[in-house]
Amino acid sequence: MRTVRPIALAVLLLAPLPARGQSATATRILVMQAEGRRAPTTAEIGLLRINTRSANADTAKVAVRALGRLERASLIPDLLPALRHALAEVRIEAADAIATAAQGSGASATADSVVASTQNALLARLAVEADPGVRGALHEALARLPYRNAAAALKTETALLAGGRAATALPERLGIARALETFVRIHGDVRPPGSDVIELLRQLARPESVAPGLDLLRDARVRRLANEALLSVGGLDEDGVRRAAEDADPQVRRLAMRAIEATGVALEKTNDGLVDPSPLVRIDALRALRIRGGDAICPAARKAATDSDLNVALVALDQLAVCRTDTEAVELLARIAADTAAIAVARGWHQHAHALVALATAAPDRARPLLAAYVTAPIWQVRGYAARAAAQMAERPVLDTLAHDTEDRVANAALAALGAPLRARPPLKPSPAPAVSANEIRRLAAPRARIVVRDVGRIELALFTAEAPGTVVRFVRLAEEGYYNGLSFDRLLPNAVAQGGDTGPETAVFPGREVGTWPHVRGAVGAAAPDTNDAQFFINLVDNPRFDHQYTVFAQVLNGADVVERLLEGDVIDSITILP
Repeated sequence: MRTVRPIALAVLLLAPLPARGQSATATRILVMQAEGRRAPTTAEIGLLRINTRSANADTAKVAVRALGRLERASLIPDLLPALRHALAEVRIEAADAIATAAQGSGASATADSVVASTQNALLARLAVEADPGVRGALHEALARLPYRNAAAALKTETALLAGGRAATALPERLGIARALETFVRIHGDVRPPGSDVIELLRQLARPESVAPGLDLLRDARVRRLANEALLSVGGLDEDGVRRAAEDADPQVRRLAMRAIEATGVALEKTNDGLVDPSPLVRIDALRALRIRGGDAICPAARKAATDSDLNVALVALDQLAVCRTDTEAVELLARIAADTAAIAVARGWHQHAHALVALATAAPDRARPLLAAYVTAPIWQVRGYAARAAAQMAERPVLDTLAHDTEDRVANAALAALGAPLRARPPLKPSPAPAVSANEIRRLAAPRARIVVRDVGRIELALFTAEAPGTVVRFVRLAEEGYYNGLSFDRLLPNAVAQGGDTGPETAVFPGREVGTWPHVRGAVGAAAPDTNDAQFFINLVDNPRFDHQYTVFAQVLNGADVVERLLEGDVIDSITILP
């Protein structure tokens, strides 16, 4: 029999092992609690290590995920055996956890050797792995390792090229696409992507590349990711833009408009984008037209200012700021900005405030007489737009007034324009990670949350308790305490995110990051601030792969996607109800 090292034996003896007959659920709760505390003791590390080898697949997954989230490269050897687990779902979790743990390798002299040994272990597993989903996860893990030299990056690039050329099953194609998007985005400074990588991405971006038996719409995420990657490295050529602009998937067509904005190729395709049935495409088509200059953007934006989708109309009004010499555009902005009757109405002020800011650039003499009504508006967001307009026109007396506004966000907009120190926001109070109790886990085994947005409708979320237990428990507690009632979606970025839940100085906080395998796709709900951990959350309005492994995903929109599409800045959350 092997001799057990004293330190290892001590860990085994000290670890809070499940009592005889204790349920798997109780064991998982111990693991979640240890993760929430960041496993500060050798006993808790031992608990996580032991349970990565649990015969119960759910327990093994939770333990593997928890061990990886500690971001300690020294724990990678404890995760590697899980790559050989009998169940593919555990092997997928292990690949992701290993890549997450490797982020803790730091910049020490041994960092390169840690990354190299991890890379070799993942490549060795890839050589014998048969499951397409696990192969995709292994490719993603390889792409995420923190390479610091071109030779190591080239080794992974070679593996991604080989995998991408051979992949036919959707799970592996998706994993390859996610891996390539990540790889070119985060390692471009270490090793710029070669021509072979660009060609593989172009192949994945083509609808005709879908393997026999795969559905074109189900493969859409592969094409989105490939186009995202090409866009980030300037690899979308004219043929690629034309193909993307004619794709069946609206998010792919949207990316074509973004490529036109960045490169100017296939510029005439913006005309199709302006009349696309999807608002997502129309928004980015308007933005793309900016490169043509006022002669193109002004007539199109004037027409789009009456779009049936209000978010499209607001983007159109913003674009009219460049239309100084377009009499019709200036008159349109002046007419809308002068109609101040609706700026005290919760869902009535947006067009008027956007028009004011655009008018402040296009025709400041027309905007100045209108400022006073906006400065005294009861809705603070309207006063915030007044600060932006006043800054554009260098209206110092107005800025001085707004610098004393009762709402910090209005005052700081004015102070920033004046070049004065901003109001300091009190630091968030430390908040320990919520202790996850057995009763809560049982109650929240498959929970939903119903968000009622005033005058808009209901959004129903599926909460991911197993994947992000600390965040879900905290969100549920805050919701049930009524914390979110009356708060608003204070930040809405079209074709990006809708963010809400901020109360100012007394903001509640979430626990630390709980990143995992669920991606930031359209409708995914994330915790907004991984550094300050405040209790804001955001809903992805489009796929945002750059957020993957950066922001916790703790829910997904189940019902009410149409309500999400209609959200406007300042929309009020009447209530959030938890439905176990």
